[in-house]
Amino acid sequence: MNQLNCIIIDDEEGAHRVLEHFISQLKQLQLKGSFYTAVEAMEYVYNNQVDIMFLDINMPGLTGMEMLQAMSNKPFVILTTAYKEYALESYKYDVVDYLVKPFDFKTFLSAIDKVINRFGTPKRTLAQPDHDGDHPGSKADYLVLKVDNEIVKLDFGSIYYTQSYGNYVKFFTSEKMYMSQITTQEVENKLDPELFVRIHKSYLVALKEISKIAGGELFLKNGTVLPIGKFYKKNVIDRMKS
Repeated sequence: MNQLNCIIIDDEEGAHRVLEHFISQLKQLQLKGSFYTAVEAMEYVYNNQVDIMFLDINMPGLTGMEMLQAMSNKPFVILTTAYKEYALESYKYDVVDYLVKPFDFKTFLSAIDKVINRFGTPKRTLAQPDHDGDHPGSKADYLVLKVDNEIVKLDFGSIYYTQSYGNYVKFFTSEKMYMSQITTQEVENKLDPELFVRIHKSYLVALKEISKIAGGELFLKNGTVLPIGKFYKKNVIDRMKS
């Protein structure tokens, strides 16, 4: 499975050390940042792809609960706190789990399993590293995206094309358009390269949907016309012939 990007937000050095150690045990997780204030963390989340936030509640300045209130488009949140009394209130903000300090690795694993289930990722034993060649034929044929506050599963076959849109990517499908906070490069890494081709720095297209290329434009079977970059044109034509 693709790694999930994590950040830690806690004002205690000891809490950072524990979480950093637990995260390092799982190849499915990648620690992208450690923050001691909520304000620093919010700035990072707004400008980077974050899948999981390990968030303390009682911090100086902006508290963890205030941070949740302020964010309309949050990553998956696992609260880590020494206080039990906020548990009920925290679930108003759709947190994945509420871990009371001190917690052990087994409890941590349980919280991560809940995140993976929400992503819709095929089950795999968390404590075991991934191995190339394991589970032949189990390659995913879909994308799992966070769209607003929902998790959406898009089959590759339903995607016509994608378009970069600032810090987001628009996915144009047979049903509707979806927009998710992700980069086009990340999308390209997740899509099956046998089925999709980059035609422009901002566009990825399903090969089966291409009708023709004329000049600097690419035409889809549904009538959509997209720009095709000079740098990508030869590769697209070669892919259409193969």
